Amino acid sequence: MGQLGNKLKQARLDQGLSLDQLNERTKIQKHYLEEIETGNYSAIPGTFYVRAFIKRYAQAVGLDGEALLREHQGELPEEQPEASPAEHLTRRPDKKQRSNGPVSESMPKVLVALFIVFILLVIWYFYLLSTSGNDLQQEEEGGDVEYESPSEPQEEQQPEAAEEESPAAEAEESTEPQEPKEPEAQLELEGMSGETTTYTFSGPADRQLEFSADGASWLSVKDEGGSELLSLARVFEAGETEAVDLSNETEVFMRIGDYMMLTIELNGEIVPYEQERKPQNIIIRFDDAE
Repeated sequence: MGQLGNKLKQARLDQGLSLDQLNERTKIQKHYLEEIETGNYSAIPGTFYVRAFIKRYAQAVGLDGEALLREHQGELPEEQPEASPAEHLTRRPDKKQRSNGPVSESMPKVLVALFIVFILLVIWYFYLLSTSGNDLQQEEEGGDVEYESPSEPQEEQQPEAAEEESPAAEAEESTEPQEPKEPEAQLELEGMSGETTTYTFSGPADRQLEFSADGASWLSVKDEGGSELLSLARVFEAGETEAVDLSNETEVFMRIGDYMMLTIELNGEIVPYEQERKPQNIIIRFDDAE
């Protein structure tokens, strides 16, 4: 456990706060709070969120987040350069190319298996021909010997009874109610153009966008028609939060002044910043799964 995590945890305990209470106060997921206290920053997605979460944690327990970051700079992960737009746009085709590898490698095995099956079928065919010829020869040699057909076993009638019962069983199964499956939520990067990043969201129709500020940042949120969805487009101050219901929206447009001071969450999941721009725009288009 690092010294920074020890200071934050001790400050939380001094105020008598549990991790669940701190989660309600900071809107940071509980397992991220635990990783901050243990110094396991690799479990947090990106160096930006490591610093932002530490500042919000410190503010919630009465400490100076900026001073803590400067004092314990050596414990924090080094900032990684952001990937270029070209890398983001070419990332998906690379996955498709890699996915073709196992198929091409398994093709020789499939062909060998099909060849073996073909050989077995040919052997079985000639075996049937030979056995049918022997049966015909035995019938010719038998002369006028009377042949009694074997009586049909009674067990053969049992499948008919089973078939008669199957429609009733299927009817009973069809009447049982099935619980609807909750669609999985997925936020995918669609592309970037200038200072605008566009995402596509597929998931539940009930959607809520939450904003929480670590410092002063201007914010405007509009629907597809250009109407303001926030109570007022304004400068958010440190510690200020607001939520917007997007259940009936097909698209949302956000204009952010200082991305380092503002955290955005959609249905409890953080919306990442793909660009380090001040200001920048984020567009989310909704593709309902329900």
